[in-house]
Amino acid sequence: MKDAHSAPLVGVVTVTYNSERLLPDFFDSCWSQTLVSHHVYAIDNASSDDSLGALHRESDPRLTVIANARNLGVAAGNNQGILRALADGCEWVLLLNNDTLFPPTLFQQLVDACTERDWKAVVPKMLFDTPRGVIWYGGGHFNSWRGHTGHHLGMGEPDRGQYDAPGPMDYAPTCCMLVHRSVFHAIGLMDETYFVYYDDTDFCWRMRQQHQSLGYWPAAQLVHKVGGSTGGVTSPFTVRITARNRLYYLRKHFGYWSPWLWLLVFLLYYAGRYLLRDWSPANFRASLEGSMAFTKMSPLVPPLPSGD
Repeated sequence: MKDAHSAPLVGVVTVTYNSERLLPDFFDSCWSQTLVSHHVYAIDNASSDDSLGALHRESDPRLTVIANARNLGVAAGNNQGILRALADGCEWVLLLNNDTLFPPTLFQQLVDACTERDWKAVVPKMLFDTPRGVIWYGGGHFNSWRGHTGHHLGMGEPDRGQYDAPGPMDYAPTCCMLVHRSVFHAIGLMDETYFVYYDDTDFCWRMRQQHQSLGYWPAAQLVHKVGGSTGGVTSPFTVRITARNRLYYLRKHFGYWSPWLWLLVFLLYYAGRYLLRDWSPANFRASLEGSMAFTKMSPLVPPLPSGD
């Protein structure tokens, strides 16, 4: 797909699941990109709305649609897109949620940032859709005091430029992350066991362990409609799978006893949040169900095809 004399090709990978209402704005942002050469790989996870129809109605030849017969999860969907992008000769893969809005310069800014700083991956500053002008991600790192999980700097703060210093980071969400193809050869693909949530935390931890540089470039920005495809951050589904994946992540990277040592802390947190602060018995039950499910999980990181 890539001409040897052209600029590096960016493969944009997005996973759709009941995303019909989000796609017009998303594709408006994608097709308005300037300078950079890019191709979008949309993987539909058996949406029950008309997401697939909306994808097929897009006439731009820079779109490839992959339709799954069942919901394989975000991590597996991303892997499908990554593999297709690499096979098509993409130098860079941009993992990008479709519940996002971004300016015409975003893709080029991210490529230029990696070139300038010699980074293997980069993320922009990310703002909430509502309320406007409030930071969702202004940089990030792993927080050992919270179970070695990823922490967003500036979350909930009005954006006044206080997180406008670019630099290396340990952690970032993959709702918008540009990754050089060599990273996948170094650390592998996404762990599909997570299904959704914590797959990006796991990916960033593996990048860190293999000394793959990740940068934050706040001159590039996007707006994130947080939770646009999963029912929001307080839905029982999100609560259940987050509780499960948090403990699986700890067991995978920090040893057998780590999740058991953290379990009491997390259970106290869930009780305080869902029984005292927010009063949501359904979410408390979901957190307990998720916490008891992590022991049944085992890593599933598909290998790259030989010779890729």
